Amino acid sequence: MKIISFFNNKGGVGKTTLAVNVASYISTNFGKKVLFLDADPQSNSTQMIVEEEKWDSFYGENPTNYTIMDYLMPIQEGDSGLNFDLEPYSWKHNRFQFDLIPGHPRLSIIEDILSDSWNKSTAGDLGGFRKTNWLKALQEHYNEEYDYLIIDLGPSLGALNRSILLNSNFFVTPMGSDIFSLIGISNISSWIRNWLYSYKNGINTLKEKYEDDSINKFPLNLDPDKETRFVGFSVQQYVTKSFSTGRRPVSSYERIISKIPEAIEKHLSFLIFNNLTISQLNLGDVPYLYSLVPLAQSSKAPIYSLTYSDGLVGSQPASVKKYAQMLNDIASKILRNIGD
Repeated sequence: MKIISFFNNKGGVGKTTLAVNVASYISTNFGKKVLFLDADPQSNSTQMIVEEEKWDSFYGENPTNYTIMDYLMPIQEGDSGLNFDLEPYSWKHNRFQFDLIPGHPRLSIIEDILSDSWNKSTAGDLGGFRKTNWLKALQEHYNEEYDYLIIDLGPSLGALNRSILLNSNFFVTPMGSDIFSLIGISNISSWIRNWLYSYKNGINTLKEKYEDDSINKFPLNLDPDKETRFVGFSVQQYVTKSFSTGRRPVSSYERIISKIPEAIEKHLSFLIFNNLTISQLNLGDVPYLYSLVPLAQSSKAPIYSLTYSDGLVGSQPASVKKYAQMLNDIASKILRNIGD
């Protein structure tokens, strides 16, 4: 099972919408077994997928379904492992056709624990490494059951996202056509570079303090240069302005878009997987979807599968078809870029 995380240090770039739709498309149109993890404390992915009347079964006083917090409960209680006496929310109960580990607003509680674990792991503590590498344990547990674990991350560069990004095989960065997305690229580069430096020093100390037999008992990322590989970016298009002669592009947005390839080459070159070129990394443009996003949210459905029964009207079916074609291109490029 390969882990693909969708991440940008800037919010409002359509990351969650793209992540859940790409995951769904890979499952339904490429025949892959997909597990989706909502790792954003805002739980927007979960809200897009799970019907409101079922939320109480996850977040009520007596829940009967499980969230990421149930998996992480042992860590919250001071242990270093995960709770695997659980089952993800089945694809049979949602229109996205993938299994889901729902998010939880209390996920931010884990930040302090993982921050402390990070400090311990950089000092070579085995328990700190185990907690920091909790995602490796999840990958090992589900390795034979799924082809892909696709993760939606919030925009934070805190301890939770650090533990996920350092243990993701690949990451994709959806971007907006604004200057803050360019700054986000620089932020991602600086933080990951610093994380890797500290983490590698921690590995060296770990190997000095513990025997190989003790270290190898647990699923740990001991070769970080092979993880966190950058495999693509997309650009969410802006709303063009209307004039008497028709709709026109906005020059300020166009200038930003033109700078994105240069910024990626400058800041993320050390993370690019398998010498992919900028052309290969460019997954494509994501159109501004106007009313399709709220319609998909209310229907709890992927955008590409919306039908008249969901409330499509006017020119919307043509937009859905165009979006499906775009998704096919992006999903195909992601799978090509990771070698599948």
